Amino acid sequence: MVGLGNPGPQYKYTRHNVGFTVLDRMALRYGLDFVPHRKFPQYESVSGFIRGTSAILLKPFTYMNRSGDAVSQVLNFYKISLEKLLVIHDDLDLPLGGLKFVRGGGTGGHKGIKSIIDSIGSKEFLRLKIGIERPLSSVPIDKYVLSPFLLEESKVLDNVIDICIDSLVCFIEKGAEAAMNEFNGKMKTKYVKDL
Repeated sequence: MVGLGNPGPQYKYTRHNVGFTVLDRMALRYGLDFVPHRKFPQYESVSGFIRGTSAILLKPFTYMNRSGDAVSQVLNFYKISLEKLLVIHDDLDLPLGGLKFVRGGGTGGHKGIKSIIDSIGSKEFLRLKIGIERPLSSVPIDKYVLSPFLLEESKVLDNVIDICIDSLVCFIEKGAEAAMNEFNGKMKTKYVKDL
């Protein structure tokens, strides 16, 4: 499971870093600690058992535009097939509080996803998209995704991250189809109204 984001404290609470945020909380829930890889310092990872199943959680530290470098290294090093790859990232086209599992498709303008596709030579991998929605003002997209969530948005996101973790556990235990059936579309109605 790969969470996308940018390294450094200045990016920690930004919209573009929700992938990191989900994996950080998942590691905390299951008592796992991220450590830099000795051979490949361009990412942090942790491997362990989640509900009895072996899993690797990965945070690329190559910055968003080169996320694929770390992903391809880990896939090759551990000989992981694309069927077992899941990438967690922000999505401008989903409302805040929305989440959606998809397999394949385009980049949607997401440079981290583009980097992964370019590096591994395929777009046929599972993704968990987390809605950050588009800005209501004319703020440039690159500035918007690197801005922190507003207080009201953070409250929604806090709930969504817990549900994201539940959806990832469902994926681990029951597979992609079960996770899609149970969680796709669920968050839109449950939390967006709270705003």
